[in-house]
Amino acid sequence: MAENWWQDCVVYQIYPRSFQDSNGDGIGDIPGIIQRLDYLQTLLIDAIWLSPIFLSPMADFGYDISDYCSIDPVFGTMADVERLISEAHKRNIRVIFDMVLNHTSLEHPWFAESRQSQENEKAEFYIWADTIPNNWHAAFGGRAWTYDSTRKQYYLHSFLPDQPDLNWRSSKTVEAIFNQLTFWLDKGIDGFRLDVINCIVKDEALRNNPKIIGSRPRPYDMQRHIFDRNRPESHQKLKMLRKLIDGYDQRMLVGEIMVELPGEPELAASYLGRFQDELHLCFDFSLAYTRFSAVKWKKVAKRWYEAVGKHRVPTWVLNNHDIPRIVSRLHGNEEKARLAALFLLTQRGAIFLYYGEELGLPNSKISRAAMHDPLGKRYWPFHPGRDPERGPMVWSTGEGNGFTTGESWLASVKAANRYSVENQELEQDSMLHFYRRLLSLRKEDEVLRNGLCTFIDTSCMHILAYCREIGSDQRLILLNMSNKNQICSVPLVQTRAMQCELIFSTEARSGRMDDLHAIQIGPFQGRIYRLLVKDSNL
Repeated sequence: MAENWWQDCVVYQIYPRSFQDSNGDGIGDIPGIIQRLDYLQTLLIDAIWLSPIFLSPMADFGYDISDYCSIDPVFGTMADVERLISEAHKRNIRVIFDMVLNHTSLEHPWFAESRQSQENEKAEFYIWADTIPNNWHAAFGGRAWTYDSTRKQYYLHSFLPDQPDLNWRSSKTVEAIFNQLTFWLDKGIDGFRLDVINCIVKDEALRNNPKIIGSRPRPYDMQRHIFDRNRPESHQKLKMLRKLIDGYDQRMLVGEIMVELPGEPELAASYLGRFQDELHLCFDFSLAYTRFSAVKWKKVAKRWYEAVGKHRVPTWVLNNHDIPRIVSRLHGNEEKARLAALFLLTQRGAIFLYYGEELGLPNSKISRAAMHDPLGKRYWPFHPGRDPERGPMVWSTGEGNGFTTGESWLASVKAANRYSVENQELEQDSMLHFYRRLLSLRKEDEVLRNGLCTFIDTSCMHILAYCREIGSDQRLILLNMSNKNQICSVPLVQTRAMQCELIFSTEARSGRMDDLHAIQIGPFQGRIYRLLVKDSNL
């Protein structure tokens, strides 16, 4: 059994604007999330992660915070949040808040004071320069430096001009940030997801980034980001933050590590700390940018496991509020989506699900005129924006689909009724019931949660095979990631002379015993076996 809850947890990410609206204004809120806690409990999840709900002018929909210790009225009140924490804990569901510590809103009181002069108490809370000192670009377009006419200097912003970067080299800034976190820890929050946490410290001399040839239209992608992120001092700051968190019982930090696509797992793993003294968990998104293939997924997974090692905890995710939904990336192929879910939920470590993933929910169709996302507005049509993966949750049939009684802030997915919780509850072979069965198996099976993972070379390149084991207790997982029947042999089984009991299958067959010397698996089908040593007396 895992020593800490986060080592084998399943976390359900909620984008609050799109989960459940309780007051008919078309925007999801905290009371709405409370209304749906019983549903979340049926999924047997361990925690919920809420994208930012703090006071914000919403230039980047909450990722521009103007007060870390206040709740934006569009989402509710502090009393609502306190009730959410209490009600979630009653159901053994932990609550993780999304914290944006690289930057604040332009409207944050810290920035309002910092911009007044070069001598005031918060003058060094942000990064200022007399002239544009380097070639850095902002991820959301334009130069990373904007002139402030009040202070008569330029300030750094890695994203929008509305999001000035905090100066983590200032001890006063770090102390103020930690005080905000302490406020929420004292209220009972169980952990924090840390936005672009590897960006917090910038090069002290503000040197130019080297230029490269980018494959995408953003100037930001035509630089190697060695001076505006991943500075060695970032690790020192995270060790300080870890000490703060470890002062509380069973609290957790999970970090978003901004990397070059399709992923840099070794870099992401470095933020766990050599001695597990930085982040508890961190995301590697390589899988989300890898073509659906047994060979490619095996390569990506092995690299991530090797980067993390046996004594640190890998984190697995297929989609989130910034990454198109897995069903849409698979062009609506539900069989592939089930196989992806089977892979995800049979890995060692922490699993992160995105709201609606359990329904097979695809992206919404958002026209350019209806687009809200600043990234999409800047780079359309080269970038479709992040609105499509943020469409409303589909709870029921009919107008509003149970999400709102008003006009939704974003359009629902087309043919929404077929994806609704209401309909899928009635269909035993639905995606929802598939996820529930799989989540239940993972919850019950210690080997699937914490067992060592070993990938196996089979006679068929289209079969992804791996074994999870704790001592002699073993599970064998076979995934046919092709659109044809495949026959393969599994050397592991041949050499150890074992019986194989089928305990889970995407084909809805279980309980039988199989001979895996020459196993046939249908297109896009997957199976989980319990390996049993044959009785030598038989």
